[in-house]
Amino acid sequence: MQDAMEAFKQGLDHVRRSEFEHAVEAFTKAIELDPELAIAYDARGAVFTLMGNTDQGIADCNEAIRLAPKEAKFYRTRCLVFRDVGEQAKAEADLAKSEELGITRD
Repeated sequence: MQDAMEAFKQGLDHVRRSEFEHAVEAFTKAIELDPELAIAYDARGAVFTLMGNTDQGIADCNEAIRLAPKEAKFYRTRCLVFRDVGEQAKAEADLAKSEELGITRD
């Protein structure tokens, strides 16, 4: 039986090969196996955004942050989604939060 981290790693492999639909499937499987796996929501949110589905991308980023509110990377991911949709104030707020938690600006 596949575990959540195996499915997550498969999703990352699909992302590396630009197989975004397969990545979403693998991240979704990881979430089904472990609904508390915040990194899977974050990764799936990023992929949804790459596919042009920013609403779902933001929803997944929100869930990752809900599950792990002290994880700086999740705020950074959502910041990038907000930038993509022109929500500059929200992007800046998330960037500031990610910096507060430990990620620096590029």
